[in-house]
Amino acid sequence: MPGYDAEAWYGLFAPAKTPPDIIDRINKAAANAVKAEPFKKLSVNEGLILVASPPSELDRYFREEEDRWRKVIQDAGIKAD
Repeated sequence: MPGYDAEAWYGLFAPAKTPPDIIDRINKAAANAVKAEPFKKLSVNEGLILVASPPSELDRYFREEEDRWRKVIQDAGIKAD
């Protein structure tokens, strides 16, 4: 279908006002997990592309996705029942 692009993605989120040092620790732990051999094997078996990026990158990506899908919903006139 021309112009169609969709992908599944996962991210780790924390409550608002979580202290930056805690966010940093979680981000570092997640980045280390992505590099671990068992996790790498799982990702290959599942066809996943793993990216460990800084929280600011996830925030940017999330907002872009939110904007993109909001437009799709509005353009299609989709309404929640």
